[in-house]
Amino acid sequence: MQGRIGEILDQVQLSHEAAKKQLMKQYSKGMLQRVGVAQALINDPELVFLDEPMSGLDPLGRYQIREIILNLKRDGKTIFFNSHILSDVEQVCDSVAILAKGKLLCWGGLEDMLTLGDRYQVRGRGGDGEKLRSWLGDMEFQNGWWQGELERDLTEFLAMVSAMDGEILQANRQRQSLEAFFVNQLRRANVVPS
Repeated sequence: MQGRIGEILDQVQLSHEAAKKQLMKQYSKGMLQRVGVAQALINDPELVFLDEPMSGLDPLGRYQIREIILNLKRDGKTIFFNSHILSDVEQVCDSVAILAKGKLLCWGGLEDMLTLGDRYQVRGRGGDGEKLRSWLGDMEFQNGWWQGELERDLTEFLAMVSAMDGEILQANRQRQSLEAFFVNQLRRANVVPS
């Protein structure tokens, strides 16, 4: 068991000496959070539940706990991660469930939830400015370079740009933040005013 304790202390980046000599009431918030993660891991579970593991931490502490969680994920552990800090959820989770007032509003893959259908931010050069304007919303065109938002079929757009000797430099699918998605789900469920 002593070997496992040392392994866990290393995993959560807690000093072996501090763990032996320092009273827990003297620990910082970040150290206490790491102790909580260590307690969850002591029996090497395949399933780990973490409730607000980054709560009250400074940016470095948040980063360190996030790295511990991502390492657990890479090691094949399944992690249930509860947090009100949606940017943390977005950086750590593959799947998300949104609860409001004890009711499950939605759940699923994070990327599927946040992707905005067939909307792309595209950037390129060359081609016919007028034809491009007919396809792109909020288009900027300057010195042969252009960019805008495409809300139509990307394959057809690529073919059209190629046919007029234009070049696509970038086509990124539009994605909303988890916070925007969360607020929209609450509004749809009439939990918050529109």
